[in-house]
Amino acid sequence: MFIAKFEGGWFWSATIRNIFKLYHGIDVGYGTYGGAFDTTKIAGGTVFGNYCSIAPNVYVFNGNHPLAFFSQHPIFYNPKIGFVNEEQIPRTKLIIGHDVWIGANAIILPSVSRIGNGAVIGAGTVVTRDVKPYEVVAGNPARHIRYRFAPIVIDRIEKSLWWFLTKDELQKATPSLCKLTHENEIRSFE
Repeated sequence: MFIAKFEGGWFWSATIRNIFKLYHGIDVGYGTYGGAFDTTKIAGGTVFGNYCSIAPNVYVFNGNHPLAFFSQHPIFYNPKIGFVNEEQIPRTKLIIGHDVWIGANAIILPSVSRIGNGAVIGAGTVVTRDVKPYEVVAGNPARHIRYRFAPIVIDRIEKSLWWFLTKDELQKATPSLCKLTHENEIRSFE
């Protein structure tokens, strides 16, 4: 969009974020970029934290076709089509934490309500359950691969609350923040 260009791009544009929240029901955090802005693939009710990296073709679904209805066609359950006045199936909401990386072609099903801070979802993964903070998952269905850091390091990162910094503040704080993962890191924590 033309607006983003004048506000520092898609990473930083407050106007673009307001438009997506108001007209599409998608809440995109500061610094988050990529597939988070694809209204054809991200369901309304999705909340992205700050500084998330969302690859192309990530799908977030917030409802399933009704298996018990005589027909599974959306004309019978989705008011946007104009045949029914109210939503006829339950819709879910997904909260994605800060600094989450979701790889290309990942699919997040309606059974997922939360993806924790710092989580990684591998490319092509089908996520069927919540993902814990700093957990790395991949596969179909998603399976636990490992955690990104030892618990002591995760605790340090969480306490830093770095994702609430503006890009200028973050630039100044980066040298000290990088030390959070390098000082006394414990590698054998699995």
